[in-house]
Parts: sequence; structure tokens; C-alpha cells
Amino acid sequence: MTRAKGDARPVIKLRDMDEKNMHNLFLKNMSGLLEETKNPSPCLNPNSKRGGMATHAGVALELGIFRPSGSGTKMMSPQMEAILIWCQCRTREYDNVKIENFTSSWADGLAFCALIHHFFPQAFDYSKLQTGPQHRKNNYHLAFQTGERFAGIPDFLTAEDMEGMVADQRIDPKMIFSYVQEVYRMCNEL
Repeated sequence: MTRAKGDARPVIKLRDMDEKNMHNLFLKNMSGLLEETKNPSPCLNPNSKRGGMATHAGVALELGIFRPSGSGTKMMSPQMEAILIWCQCRTREYDNVKIENFTSSWADGLAFCALIHHFFPQAFDYSKLQTGPQHRKNNYHLAFQTGERFAGIPDFLTAEDMEGMVADQRIDPKMIFSYVQEVYRMCNEL
């Protein structure tokens, strides 16, 4: 902890925060970032607790998180975008996982496994998981069963559902989002 010049209150730098507090701070500020991006407004009150665009963007950059952008990317609701960034925060150090959307990023099952493994690392050895079409159904099973067993995450999305969507190349982002939202609801406070 450090102290700001002329201020008696201690200031916690992001690099000194533990992972959970850093992510929670980021998520609390996400709604402000999304709102500021859509409706930028100057913060005229210097005592405002609203961090402003620079604060939110700085937190995102320090965490190495980037918002989806570019042509072909559909606009997401602020809630979907916040959950997507929450997933990115929790899976950013896992091999072979790069969550950029609620469709193709989840196709091989490793993103589901990484997200569940983040909360329950003792449940399985993530490093032993394999990629490829022949392994994705096993990855889905492992993630969904572990989530249900350890956190009570409902099994409304099954390995068979995911396998069918991937095989038909019609992954439903609302299905993925709904499942991930349940993971957030059941595991975020762990």
C-alpha cells in the first residue's frame, strides 16, 4: 500500500491487490465504462465516486482485457459484455483459451473447463485436457458435471447440446451466456 501525496488515506495500487479484489473492482466499474462509452459525459464533480472513462479504461488495460470490437462483431448488451469480461479475467492465464464471444470461443469445451477449474482447481487437472473435435464432448462433460457437483450449477446446457450446436455450426450465444451467467451467479462469491 502507498499513500497519495498530502493524503492520510492509504491507496491500494492494482499491482498490490489480490486477484479476486482486482476482478471485483473491475466488474463494479464495468457498467460505468459501458455507459461512458455510449454516452460520454464530463464528470464535473471532483468528489464524485464515479471513476470516469480514464479510470475504467486504465483498469481494463492493466488487466490486459480488451473489449470486442471491429466489423462483424455484433453489439452486446452491457450485461453480456460485463460477463464476457468477467470470463476473460478468470481464464486469461489458461492455455488454449481465448474468450472473445459467446459462440466459437466455447466450441472446444476448454473455456468451460478453464472457467470451472478457476473456482475448483482440485476437481481435475486442467493441463491434461486435450483440444480437437474428438475431445470436445469429454471437455463439456467434465466442465458441466464439475460445475453441477461443486457449485450446484443447473445442467440446462448439456454436453450433447453443445456437441450438436458445434456439429451444426450453429452455436447459440444465448445458451452459452445463460450457462456462464449461472456460473457467475453460483461461483462469483467463492
